[in-house]
Amino acid sequence: MRTRHLQSVTQGRLVTTKSRSGALSPFGPAKAGSTTSRITRDQALTELLNSLESVVADLNYKSSTALDTLHTAIQGVRVALYNTQTEEDGTDV
Repeated sequence: MRTRHLQSVTQGRLVTTKSRSGALSPFGPAKAGSTTSRITRDQALTELLNSLESVVADLNYKSSTALDTLHTAIQGVRVALYNTQTEEDGTDV
């Protein structure tokens, strides 16, 4: 029973989607972008530029932090290697 109902609903939908036409407007069809003004585009570009600058600043900070962490880790490895070599040689520092 339920399957028969779904089939009738689906068939009814197919009929309505095939006969569908474009939306009617009293002013006729509008071209894409024709309603945006120059000011609006400039504002959107300014907002996009500000957003990109913010992302770049954040990435700069993160890369600087990562570089500092890497430098600290390298120094730690150098100290550990130096201590290992002096212990193997039997020399005191």
